[in-house]
Amino acid sequence: MSMKVEAVEKVEILPTNPPPNNSYSFKNGNPIVSFVIANTEKLLMGSSLRLNGTLRVNQSTSTEAIPALVNNGDFVGDAAKGNKNAARSAVCLSSRIGLHSTIQQITLSSQTNQTLETLRNYGRYLASVIPTTHSQSDLDTNLAEKGLTASRQLNGGLNVNNDVGFSIPLLTGMLNSAVPIPLGNNGTRGLMIQLELAPDQMVLSGYVDSAGAAKNDAGAGTGAFYQLRDLSLTYDLLVPDETGRSQLGVAASGGFEYNSVQNLYSVINTSDTTQSLNLGTSNTLSVIHNFVPTTHINNYGSDSFSTGELKNVVAGAYTGAVDLQEVSFMKGGVKFPLDYEIDTKTQAEENRPMSLLKKEFINAIKPINLYNHSLMSLQTDSGLGASVGPTSGVFVNENTLPDTDPIFGIGVNLDPVSRVGVNYKNTPYAVRIRSDLDGNSPNSIYTYTLSKNTLRYSPAGIMVAN
Repeated sequence: MSMKVEAVEKVEILPTNPPPNNSYSFKNGNPIVSFVIANTEKLLMGSSLRLNGTLRVNQSTSTEAIPALVNNGDFVGDAAKGNKNAARSAVCLSSRIGLHSTIQQITLSSQTNQTLETLRNYGRYLASVIPTTHSQSDLDTNLAEKGLTASRQLNGGLNVNNDVGFSIPLLTGMLNSAVPIPLGNNGTRGLMIQLELAPDQMVLSGYVDSAGAAKNDAGAGTGAFYQLRDLSLTYDLLVPDETGRSQLGVAASGGFEYNSVQNLYSVINTSDTTQSLNLGTSNTLSVIHNFVPTTHINNYGSDSFSTGELKNVVAGAYTGAVDLQEVSFMKGGVKFPLDYEIDTKTQAEENRPMSLLKKEFINAIKPINLYNHSLMSLQTDSGLGASVGPTSGVFVNENTLPDTDPIFGIGVNLDPVSRVGVNYKNTPYAVRIRSDLDGNSPNSIYTYTLSKNTLRYSPAGIMVAN
């Protein structure tokens, strides 16, 4: 549908289900946020959409009358140095995705209740995407200002000392497809956006110092909870000329393609495993996987959005490093799109970056020829922070480098040339992973597929083909 655009209209809307105190909270029983973008003869620029509001992170004792905020005291220490001996909780969001971690699921649908896209485990998806495509400077400046990210957990804890405003995009496939969404009768007939908030113990955890020691004061982080207040949604609408408005106002037949992200969850526990998945998509562009120890999910004591390598349980805790030996991708039992195994055994044993595996993973998120910003480095991959600058030769303070938490994942771009996608509608996708897992240490795998969907509309209704 092509038409001439006369103007750009700035819009702000409020949720359709405001709670009595205008505060959304998983703990207090208000975990669903609903917005309705009206049926109108205009087009929505999905990439312009922003969720705005105020975040408050509370200690377990906080109430509406007495808001006990976390992290606003001093560490217990030497009173002679001015320390007031007031314990603080040392609670923070996942530093690399910040405010995005509060959203568990995003559902986009038309006002006729046709689901257009459902992205589950949204935070785990962005835990791979954001640090892979944004640098340390990005996380500490422009993303931190609006989304409360940080390259170091310590900084992330300081972000939530008090009530803080935010403005974040919703990074679903459809809203970031660069295709204006027609909102009229000759289109989606309006758009409904539903956000499901994540549990408090999924979002919040205690940060650790540079030596890996937990900084939660006597478990003070347990029971902490967050609230999202005064929420609104802002976006840009393209206003067509009179002819275009007439076209959008009358139901007719048409359609457009858009990207969609889907999630699958599974568990890996053995040293040689093949994950076979029915994706059910006919234009599949790429697949990525990230990993987390199963007991670290929904756990105040761990970052539920960490993207480390596989781990074994040693003395009751996931502290045993696991060497990855080999990865291969398959379609219907045949190696595809790579006709060889990615051998990582030597690099894993020598604590060196698994370059080919990293390249394929990055290319599944962003075309490698466009790859320019990233938090990935020797510091995050292998803890090998350089002591001098790469060009100046000047000494670099280790405290200015990002935390050594890995940005690890497995992925592959299925169609890097034509970008049409590969048909997995009736053929299973599989990934084989050989490692040193001991069989007694379950690790969770979050799988995300990027595919193309086609939305078709007619006077009879709306249909989505994937």
